[in-house]
Amino acid sequence: MLIKTVTSVLVLVFVISLLGESNAQNYESEIVVYGATASGVMASIASAREGNEVMLFEPGEYIGGMVTGGLSHTDYGNRAVIGGLALEFYQRVGKHYNTHAYHWRGPEPHVGEKILKEMLSEAGVIIHFNKRVDKVIKEDKQIRKIRFIDGSEVTAKVFIDAGYEGDLMARSGVSYSIGRESVDKHNESYAGRQPVTFTRHQIDVGINPFIRDSVVYGAEGNGAIIPIDYDTENEPNELLPLINPRKMVPIGKGDGGVQSYCFRLIATDRPGNMLPWEKPENYDPSKFELARRYYKANPNGPSLIGFWSNLPNDKGDINSGPGISTNLLDGSSWEYPDADYSKRDSLWQWHEDYTLGLAYFLANDESVPDRIREYMNSFGLAKDEYVDNNHFPHQLYIREGRRMQGEYVMTQHDMMSDTLKYDSIGMGSYNIDVREVQRNYIEISAFPNLRYETYNEGYLSIPVAPYEISYRSIVPKFHEIQNLIVPVTLSGSHVFIASVRMEPQYMLLGHSAGVAASMAVNNQRTVQQIDIKELQGRLEEQGQVLSLQENIYGALNPSKEEIIIDNSMSDFARMSGTWVNAAWKLHPERYEMNYLESPKGESGVFQFRPYFFKSGNYDTFIWHPSSNDFDNNVDIKIYSNHGIETVTINQQDKGGEWVHIGRYSFQEGQSPAVEILAKENEYITAVDAIKFQYVD
Repeated sequence: MLIKTVTSVLVLVFVISLLGESNAQNYESEIVVYGATASGVMASIASAREGNEVMLFEPGEYIGGMVTGGLSHTDYGNRAVIGGLALEFYQRVGKHYNTHAYHWRGPEPHVGEKILKEMLSEAGVIIHFNKRVDKVIKEDKQIRKIRFIDGSEVTAKVFIDAGYEGDLMARSGVSYSIGRESVDKHNESYAGRQPVTFTRHQIDVGINPFIRDSVVYGAEGNGAIIPIDYDTENEPNELLPLINPRKMVPIGKGDGGVQSYCFRLIATDRPGNMLPWEKPENYDPSKFELARRYYKANPNGPSLIGFWSNLPNDKGDINSGPGISTNLLDGSSWEYPDADYSKRDSLWQWHEDYTLGLAYFLANDESVPDRIREYMNSFGLAKDEYVDNNHFPHQLYIREGRRMQGEYVMTQHDMMSDTLKYDSIGMGSYNIDVREVQRNYIEISAFPNLRYETYNEGYLSIPVAPYEISYRSIVPKFHEIQNLIVPVTLSGSHVFIASVRMEPQYMLLGHSAGVAASMAVNNQRTVQQIDIKELQGRLEEQGQVLSLQENIYGALNPSKEEIIIDNSMSDFARMSGTWVNAAWKLHPERYEMNYLESPKGESGVFQFRPYFFKSGNYDTFIWHPSSNDFDNNVDIKIYSNHGIETVTINQQDKGGEWVHIGRYSFQEGQSPAVEILAKENEYITAVDAIKFQYVD
């Protein structure tokens, strides 16, 4: 049963754990969660709310993983699939900022950590920090205990590995894979090494990848080519730093390549909270020769680190953008998943040195254009974030680590064709999003010679429909381990992980793993043999979205009496003309995370197409931000059972509230119910959200 623990004791546990435990200790719990990522936090809370004793062990010193470790501007696709504890977290974020869920994509890191700690405390979860797993003791295909490198041990009935690396899983003897497979492994068209394509993440100028001249000359007489990586004395012509030294395999072949890692900085341009870019202790300007050559070839190029305020209080979550950015594409991520702790620590430090070094280089090096240096010095790290870690994020963005090969391997087909699962425990919806896997070089034909140029390889962004995730994908094969659940490094191909790896999806999988663990403990069954229907019933009661077949709105509109359509719900909207996403404006009166604008002098039509569960009368409301730049005479067409009616609203007034525009009768099914018309005039027209409340 759940151990009742007072808040003061829990606070003491947090403090003691943060200081580290000098003596080895023995612990015992019904359920042990390893890894205090957001997924691990949700798994712990879910199990504790089921009435079980839960202990959470974190190899580092912080909770939340990337949710609190730099990825605050949360990535998600169709928010209809985000339910349960994940949705509760975002609702608490909205409450903290006195607004609705998803007004902000995520909280400031210290706020996210505060919310997660409150949820853990309320559930009575005990957490221990600085506990790196060393060894797993097994018996009869069961994990009996895990031993940490400090000598401490913990026994439990069921274990959950919620770490990004899958260390508990790997040390348990569970089958796993690392890196991308060939096309023919799972018959996935997007598998394997990718062609070099020219996306916005590509280097947009040709750069010599070698320290010396990279032109290949035809030899006299037989037309042979002198190999580019050797000079005339057959001495190596070394590659520049930040380029993967491995030779690229043919397109479509597997190479074990892992998505690039980075740190996502939390920065601000608010003078009172901004720290200048300081020279890192291990700064070496020669490491940035690639960037130096970039600006020499393209002096009008963009800043390689960009800032925009996408978080509360004038803060920004810095993501990798241009072809040279905070992403490290030198292949170091390929080494990380299976590396020992010492090697991982060195790779972690290398990523930190690179990130801070690049920022300092761009802000100070004379080879960088003046405008870039001025821009870089207009923002800096946020003084009030990561105050005990030199204001630097505490989590490396491990986009891809180990991947369990469990009872069911999810692949590209499960996102694009076979999207329904009888044992669904949650849903995913994000693009197949593979960030660059490596920076390498290719031959360029430049008659009469060949030359080599530096390019990035591996980027993919492929849309997928919402898909159901199989419970079998988070449990090992039955003949390997029978009391372990793995919601983060789950069973899937490289292509599948590229979609499911987003934090809200990890959170909902953690929730489902926690409930499943409790069922296994309480019913004395293996994790592979719990009653799936019972699990699904419990999850649905807790607001988890397992399918969109019965309610196509999922968690966005759980009630059939009230329907809200946001401009970002592409399944229920159509548009023509000119509409611009205004997410970057962070308008305080917007509904949820963005709105659309039709600019001055442009025209357009935006149509809301809700699905009505039943015929009848609906009070209809519209939401828009307000500004003196917005049109005060916007025409809105309503297509009801009684024909077409036009009403006019003033978008300079009543921003940030539901404005009643009338009561109308609509037929069951999907309908082109409401259109907003933008005129070619001197004003902006905004589109944000519409609401329908069933009357009778």
